Amino acid sequence: MVNMKSATENRKPYSGLTRSLVIAIDVGTTFSGVSYAILEPGEIPKIHGVTRFPGQEHVAGNSKIPSIIYYDKHGKMVAAGAEAETSSVQAQAEDEGWIKTEL
Repeated sequence: MVNMKSATENRKPYSGLTRSLVIAIDVGTTFSGVSYAILEPGEIPKIHGVTRFPGQEHVAGNSKIPSIIYYDKHGKMVAAGAEAETSSVQAQAEDEGWIKTEL
């Protein structure tokens, strides 16, 4: 019988000397996800998924966000994710000539 440990069991205590924040962003072709960990010296890190995003307030607990970003004419990001799919953002994008990036 093979002894399979979970990913949590294989984690080692954080060896840094100060508290740190780690943010992981998985940008997918259709959906993206975000997770984070607060690293405390001497403690085993706990990974937390982000489950609430602007534009998705009505979908509690959804850990995926659409991989859509709008940029203005100067290259500044102005809208992303589910928020970028709202009719008000789409109208503003058309009026102001924003550039939409997606798959």
